[in-house]
Amino acid sequence: MKKIFLSSAVAVLSCGFLAAETINFSDADFSKSLNTVAVTAAQNVKADISPAIKPAVARTGQYVQVSGYVNLNGNGWMPSNGGYTSVNLTGWGSFQDSTGKVTSNQAYITESASMWLYPNQYAYQTVYPNVYVQFYKDGKPVGSTYLRGSISVSGWPSSSFVSLSGSGYLSGSIYVEDAQ
Repeated sequence: MKKIFLSSAVAVLSCGFLAAETINFSDADFSKSLNTVAVTAAQNVKADISPAIKPAVARTGQYVQVSGYVNLNGNGWMPSNGGYTSVNLTGWGSFQDSTGKVTSNQAYITESASMWLYPNQYAYQTVYPNVYVQFYKDGKPVGSTYLRGSISVSGWPSSSFVSLSGSGYLSGSIYVEDAQ
């Protein structure tokens, strides 16, 4: 407890010694002394000048239509006297815009075709792939987008096996910024 009283007494006494200028509240020129304190404080403040802020540059660009041709193939098992069958179809595709400047790498496509099949009955099904593809312009990534389309696959079943294949186009659009 003694330490607290001693600390507060030292703090009160040292405030008078550390002040740059003492203010006399009973003085008639009290407002003058306030102005003097304000001027003294203003002289000690140094303003940092920050660098000029550059205005934002608007980037321009456009939506580009991208498309590509895809082949899908797959095999599946079919009950010997017919029934419901699912065939997993897979394939690869590469996509680009009409100028050939915006391109994709090879994209792996997988889709499932499900249908009722019977022996010696022609199998035909339309699938609707939805593929997420990364695009590049001049070797630099410009973004990704979904490509959609319809692909008709068909084939003839044999005993307990069916093989389906087909091809079609997938297309979409992607926003590409203009070069700076």
